[in-house]
Order: sequence, then structure tokens, then C-alpha cells
Amino acid sequence: MTSKPAIQHVRGGHGIIMMLILCLLGLCVATEAQAQKKRGGKVSDERIYLDHADSLYFDEYKKHDTQIVRGNVKFRHKGTVLYCDSAYFKQQENTFHAFGHVRMLQGDTLEIKCDTAFYDGRDDVEMVHAQHNVIVIHRKTAELHTDNLIFDRKFDIVYYDDGGNYADRAKGVNLSSDWGKYNMTTKDAEFYYDVTLKTKSHIINTDTLLYYPNEGRAHVVGGKTTYTSGGPSKWSKSKIHSIKDGYDVETTNCYYYMDTDKTELFDQSTIENTTRSITGDSLFYNSKTKKSQGLGKVNYIDRKHKNQLKADAVEYDETTGTGFATRNPVYIDFSQNDTLYLHADTIRIETFHINTDSVYRKVHCYRKVRMFRNDVQAVCDSMVLCSRDSSLTMYVDPVVWSANRQLLGDSIRLLMNDSTIREANVMSRAMSIEEMHEIKNPEKIYYNQISSRVMNAYFVDGQLRENRAIDNVVAVYFPVEDSDSTLFGLFYIETDTMKMLLTPERKMEKIWASKSEGVIYPMTQIPPSKDKLPNFAWYDHIRPHDKNDIYFVEGRHGRRSDDAGSRSTPYVLQKRMRQVKVQ
Repeated sequence: MTSKPAIQHVRGGHGIIMMLILCLLGLCVATEAQAQKKRGGKVSDERIYLDHADSLYFDEYKKHDTQIVRGNVKFRHKGTVLYCDSAYFKQQENTFHAFGHVRMLQGDTLEIKCDTAFYDGRDDVEMVHAQHNVIVIHRKTAELHTDNLIFDRKFDIVYYDDGGNYADRAKGVNLSSDWGKYNMTTKDAEFYYDVTLKTKSHIINTDTLLYYPNEGRAHVVGGKTTYTSGGPSKWSKSKIHSIKDGYDVETTNCYYYMDTDKTELFDQSTIENTTRSITGDSLFYNSKTKKSQGLGKVNYIDRKHKNQLKADAVEYDETTGTGFATRNPVYIDFSQNDTLYLHADTIRIETFHINTDSVYRKVHCYRKVRMFRNDVQAVCDSMVLCSRDSSLTMYVDPVVWSANRQLLGDSIRLLMNDSTIREANVMSRAMSIEEMHEIKNPEKIYYNQISSRVMNAYFVDGQLRENRAIDNVVAVYFPVEDSDSTLFGLFYIETDTMKMLLTPERKMEKIWASKSEGVIYPMTQIPPSKDKLPNFAWYDHIRPHDKNDIYFVEGRHGRRSDDAGSRSTPYVLQKRMRQVKVQ
């Protein structure tokens, strides 16, 4: 018989044990509740389920871990359903191989069709490897065709490495490449090697293309390598062809916007059509508005109108034929037999009667203008070139040189032939100066000078043959002996109108003047103040001597000097320089 204290001791021990069990059970329930809360209140099931098969075969000796299922097979795994004709199901490994008419559905957003597939449902992998005639349809708008595809279900990314064709029906885009990567979440894609993108308006060929459909743009990176059988590989820039407008692009860095037809090009890309091309560090082109902009080492060439524009900042509108260039612009005209080179702070181009037979252009140049052509050179503050009459008009302190002659005036208008100057018109405060050297003393320099209100000069084969001076004419010239080409005196004339005719050898042939007053000085009796007119100034030191001498470079010819024979620094003619007198 047990005593009462002993019975109480036993009951007390059972109570402690029961309390411990209840505490452990409560802790397990709480832990499971927290785990369910972290998973959104549902317990995640990682297992693959075989929902249906017409037959199931299991060989314990040959494939003890594999179930062979055939006929209307259906698998289910974490919201994904897969159908096939037959499969090898490894239930313990949580994987299966599917064969024949494989079709995988992930909700209503993704569908994959193929001939064979390996499905890995393990939590650390979650991968599908589809092969042969693979078709991926995502959100009913994006479609991918390939023969070898890997679908990473953990990160919702599709890969292929055996050639593929991608279509974005929403954007009207078709893409093909050797390798590809597609993000199911963002719809962004990457394509590598032998990439071709086609839209209704453009075709892109490259080796690397990044596609962002939500932003409506494609990014071309790098160039393209072409392989030939038995020959070396050839690298070239990526190419873009406009089906609608017929232009071509060569680039290694480009953003193309499908919705707006805008193109952003970098790293010395080129846009070219049958008549025009533009190259630059950065180019921006809109095919709808036909407007382009270039920044950094821009080179625009118009083969139709035979001119070229270089600058660090250029804008051009194809519809109106207007353009604008600044930051060290250079205009080159090769429409004639001789090429004209021109530099200014700013250059603006206008086109009139565009797309007609009577089309012509005007080029406006502003500030620090310098021009070089073999037969004529000029400096001024502003200039206008017109292709309609092959004219060139200069404003604000212009200076024009042709051979050994210099023209000055408030404004000067030149008319060109194919390769030479044919006429020069000087309006207001005109002055013509010709540099001469005595035969017996070549180092001695003399100057024939004519000053008037208006002056017209006419040239034949680039040589001055006639000079007409009108109103307030004052002339100083040195006649030449026919026998030995020596200078025999100085003629000083004041008249109202004067016409001078010269021989092809540039010798004085005739002088015609209205009522005039004048004096003749023998060479040995010329007064020091009579060999030059009061407004005489010889600006050879600022004359462009070749096509590379059109740039404003301070200190190019050494120290500044106002002496007659020196070449001084300033290329831009200031008004006060017009008052310089050569003694």
C-alpha cells in the first residue's frame, strides 16, 4: 500500500512532464506560425506532383528511382503545369524528363512549347531546359523561337545559345541572334553575335544589342565581326539601315527609339545617304522631323551640292535645308574646279527652292572670317556666299587679295567662275593696291594705288584686265618701260572716273579718265609723301597663305608689327588697323 505523500509525489512529477510537453508543443506551433507569416500565410510546397498519366511503369532493378509515365501526362509544381506525351519522373530527386508535345504553362503569362524538356524542381535550382523546336510566348506579345533554351525559374530569366528568333508584337520588332537572354519580369533582353533587329522602318546589324521594350529603345554596343569560310574574320562597325528614308548608319554606340524613330549615336558614328553624310562624336537624328544635331568633331559632307562643313557643334534640318555650325566651324566648297576654305566663329546655311531644279544656297559667316582659295583670299567680319550667282559678299572691314593685288572697302562682292575670280565690286571707300618690284632692285617695293568711292574690277583667267573707279578717284601708279620693264616714274592723278586696262602680262595698257588733274615725278625725284595715298595700308601680314592658315591662332607669325614687310599676329582685321600707314 502506497502512502499518501508518495502518491502526491508521483502526481506532481506527472504534472511537470505534462507542462513541459505543452510548452514544447506551443513553441512548435508559434515557430510554424511565424514561418507561415513570412511566407504570406501559406506553407510552400516544393514537391512536383504527377496529376495524370494513362500508364505508369516502374522497374525496381533497372531504374529504381525513376517512374516511366506515358499518355496524356500532366505534372504540377508551384503554380506551373506541364503536359507531355511521356516522361521519366524521379520523385525523390524532384525532377523529370518530358518527351513529345511538351507544353508548360505558368499562369496566363507564360507558355513554353518544345519536343523535349528537363524540369528541375529542386529549391536551389528551379530550372527548365527545353530543346528542339522551342517556342516561348510571354504575355501574348513576346515570342521566342529557338532549339536550345534554359529557363531559370528562380530569377525569371530565359537563356538560349544556339540561335534564336524573338518577336515583340506590341512594338513591331523582330530580332534574331546566336545568343540571347530575356527577363520575364522586366521584359528587358540581351542579344549577342550576329544580331539582326527589324522594325517597319529600320534594320540593325550588330554583335551586341540590349533591348528595353518598356522604354521603347534598343542599345547597340560595339561592332560586328563577319566570318568567311577559309578566310580571316573581318570587323566592322554596327550598321543601321532606314527602310523608309534610305539612309545608313555606322556606329559602335547607338540608342534607337522605336516609338519616335529617334537615333542617338556616339563615338564617331556616321549617318549617310546617297547625297549626304555626317560624322561626329555625338549625333542625334529624328527620322520623322528630319532634324539632326552633332557635337564634337562633326564632319558634314553634301556630295550633291559639293560642300563640306566641319565644327564641334552642328544642327541641320533636311526639310528646309537650313543648318547652323559653331565652335570652330570650317566651310569647304568644292563645287568649282578650285576648292574654297572658310573659317568663322559661326556659320549658318540656308537653302532656297529646295527639291527643285532652281535650288540654291546661301552660307552666312559671322565674326573672324578668313577665306582661302588659290586665286583669291579674304578676311572680314562677316560674309555671305550664294551659289545662285557664285557670289561672295564681305562686310565690315573686308580685305581681298588676288595674286599681288589687295582690295579694301566697306563691303566687297566677288563673282566667281569655276576656278577663278571673274569680277569684284567694292562699295564705298574703295581702294585697290598692287605690289610691284623694280627689276634692277627686287628688294625695293612700290605700290600702284587707286582710291575711289566705288570700284569694279574685271578678271580674265584669274588676272586683272580692267579696273573701273567711280567718284572721287585718286591714283598713284608707276608706269613700266616696254623695253626693259623698268619703272620710269610716278603718276599722280585726281579725277571723277577712271578706267584702266591691263595686258595679260599685267602691264598697263591704257588709262582713260574724265577731266583730271595730275603730276608726273621721275623715279629720282619722287617726294617721300607722294608714293602712297593718305589711306594706304598693306595687310599682307594677315593674309591667309594656304588652307591651314584660315584659323585664328594668336602669335602664329611671331611678334606683332605694323611695318610693311612684316607678318603680324592678328588675323581679325580691326577698324583701327585701317589707319596704319606704311612708311
